[in-house]
Amino acid sequence: MEDLKQAYATLGLPENATKEEVEKRYYLLMRQARAQGARRDHEEAGGNAVDFEAVNRAYKFIIEYDERKAQEQFKQSQYGKYKKMAGTAEKLDHFFHYYKFHLLGALVAVILIGFAVNSYLERQAQKAEEAKKPPIDVSVMFHGDFYLNNQNQDTEELEAALLSFFPEWKRIGAQITYDPSDPKNEFDIAATQKAVVMLMTEKSDVYILDRNSFTKLARQQLFQPLDEAYEQTLKPLLPSEAAALKTRSSEDTTDHIYGIDISGSPLVKSIPVVSKEMIAAIRADAKHPDKALLFIQRMLEGAKPEGTKPEGTKPEGTKPEGTSS
Repeated sequence: MEDLKQAYATLGLPENATKEEVEKRYYLLMRQARAQGARRDHEEAGGNAVDFEAVNRAYKFIIEYDERKAQEQFKQSQYGKYKKMAGTAEKLDHFFHYYKFHLLGALVAVILIGFAVNSYLERQAQKAEEAKKPPIDVSVMFHGDFYLNNQNQDTEELEAALLSFFPEWKRIGAQITYDPSDPKNEFDIAATQKAVVMLMTEKSDVYILDRNSFTKLARQQLFQPLDEAYEQTLKPLLPSEAAALKTRSSEDTTDHIYGIDISGSPLVKSIPVVSKEMIAAIRADAKHPDKALLFIQRMLEGAKPEGTKPEGTKPEGTKPEGTSS
């Protein structure tokens, strides 16, 4: 190749010069050319004047030739095994190389769409199953340091246990929202954040709480006052006045009864929930407030102090009205 020979000759190098020798020679000639430019005030730079443009063209020609040669060698090593299909293989390789992120994005989009469709179908199936069930008579949320004592953490057993106390009802909904009173690790912090979301999105009728959760939420006006219900219905069922828990909300300076301690009820102790204490409260905007109150009353009836008589009964030895002595 005459052009290649001429390029090496312009740089003053043999044709078998290495790339490092070409680079070194080129930069040497460029320094000489700059030095030559600094002597422009002389009429002649001398017999060894460097042709700047010629050196650049020669260097560029050699570098481009080496790059083409390297590319051809690479193609031969990569696609030579495909023989006549080498061109097609190369085009496919280039396509996947340049569009791999587009393809990856499309794949992710397909996966997300599939996930969304699957989630939608699951929700529809859940709604269909939910429609087959009877409506919920009352919903209950256990909020605080509560655990289910079964292995699968399924609330069906809990719901069945609660419903057994109310033969007149058809269905009770129950949820467990773990909210640690003293978060100690990332898991506890995440559980607390989830509990806040559950309070905003899942509006249950009855809340069963530990004392820390009750105090915190009652001050936020989440629960309705139970003063009237206490005087009319609940007071005779409590072991002591201390079981009616009073506190003040953030906007009311007057103490009101917002919670009823049902921890001593045998009914409570028979449900599959682990907890040190249980305080019942009714949400301020409960969907079924009357049934929520009945829920608390029924739990307390199981804990009624010994010696108390149901309303309408007479002391032993009292003769029925209308009988003679």
